[in-house]
Amino acid sequence: MKRTSILLIAALLLIAFSSVWAGGVEEQATDGAGEDIIVVNLTNAALENDEMAIQRQKWLLANYRAEAPDVVINYNPYRYDPQTFTARLAGGQLEDSYAVFFTEPQKLISDGYAADITEFVMDLPYVDDFNQAVLAVAKDSAGNIYGLPHDAYGLGLMYNRELFEQAGLDPDSPPQTWDEVRDYAKIIKEKLDGVDGFNIRNEGGLGGWMLTTMMYTFGGDAERQVDGAWKAVYNNPEMAEALVFLHALLHEDKTTTPDITGWGNFPQVLDFAAGKVAMTIAAGDTLKWMVGNMEDFDFEVAGFGRMPDGGGNATLGGGNVWLYNPKSNPEVLKEAVAYNVWRDFDLESFENDIKAQAERGDLVGFPQVNIFTGELGEKREEIIKKYANAPLENYVNFNNAEVEIKGEPPIEAQALYTELGLVYQKVMSQKNPDIQAILDESAAKFQRQVLDRANADN
Repeated sequence: MKRTSILLIAALLLIAFSSVWAGGVEEQATDGAGEDIIVVNLTNAALENDEMAIQRQKWLLANYRAEAPDVVINYNPYRYDPQTFTARLAGGQLEDSYAVFFTEPQKLISDGYAADITEFVMDLPYVDDFNQAVLAVAKDSAGNIYGLPHDAYGLGLMYNRELFEQAGLDPDSPPQTWDEVRDYAKIIKEKLDGVDGFNIRNEGGLGGWMLTTMMYTFGGDAERQVDGAWKAVYNNPEMAEALVFLHALLHEDKTTTPDITGWGNFPQVLDFAAGKVAMTIAAGDTLKWMVGNMEDFDFEVAGFGRMPDGGGNATLGGGNVWLYNPKSNPEVLKEAVAYNVWRDFDLESFENDIKAQAERGDLVGFPQVNIFTGELGEKREEIIKKYANAPLENYVNFNNAEVEIKGEPPIEAQALYTELGLVYQKVMSQKNPDIQAILDESAAKFQRQVLDRANADN
């Protein structure tokens, strides 16, 4: 945010009062601060009805005061919205650091809406411990860093251990390839009545999200930059192979759900918890949500394995990343980076957060992608194990898998998922679809209606 007279007045008011409220969270007071006060504005203040987030933010502000007494952290309730973002930036209203999903950084970086923070990140003592596959989501093609991922997930195979045992399968040895998934699904169909062997979410854009993930496992890409312009390339052999596999499960093996339009997030958790589906694709936070919202769900039955491999040894990952306002003063940006690093990566802060989750009864130790490897990654894992209430042994195959985490498609990912959801439904609704023709038609349409316009805007 620009240092306007309004901001200066606001800073003086902050000095006069011990605290104010933004989005339900008490801001850092400035009593006793030095003359050269730096105000750092951040998005994503804790919501008023989220008591845990409120308490965490209070703890952070109180403790960071001792770390940086001349820095005032001001949380604002704004959440990133592509419909309002550009206007906020142009009008000088955008916060110094703002949080976005993994789908957004690449376009925001290419459009010049994010500040280069490479010099600040390279000064960190554990810079080499970053999970480079995760950090890549906030880099440009030259390797410059524009953001800091603060949580990440990777999709894997969530499976019902009890159903595996009932079907004579080893619950500690989930399938590692798509061929094995198909074999396991056939065994489950043969041994267990009324159980789908393997399902993926298919409702609307969820189907496109799942298709993109499966294509990654076979080694394909959805979009590629050619001579500076983005091209739709998902009409590739890898996507076709994924669709052939899914089509065979439904039309040949009868081991997947015949509901090709409405098996979404809610049916997934209900059917999995009820033992109606043995295997599905999910992230660890799906399991965390089920534990927190489904009282009768026995999370001991859930196992997590690596994303089945089709030859590409990859899975789709996502999460959240802090980007930075290119119009902010460099000194303010430096302090914004420093605070975000302390809040999300400092071991004391991290342990306080994990401990609070455990005390609240949240699931601690659920499968997730580590932001850090190396020494810092090991120390964070030790903290998680200290407070874990989840059966970590059920997730060994996921946690130990050496699978590449690929980011979401960089340009108009949500529009892409919507389009691919239509592709999924068209393919699955026909007994003998021309899969390549369907893909070619779809890619041409997406190129014309979405990517060509994005290229023109750049």
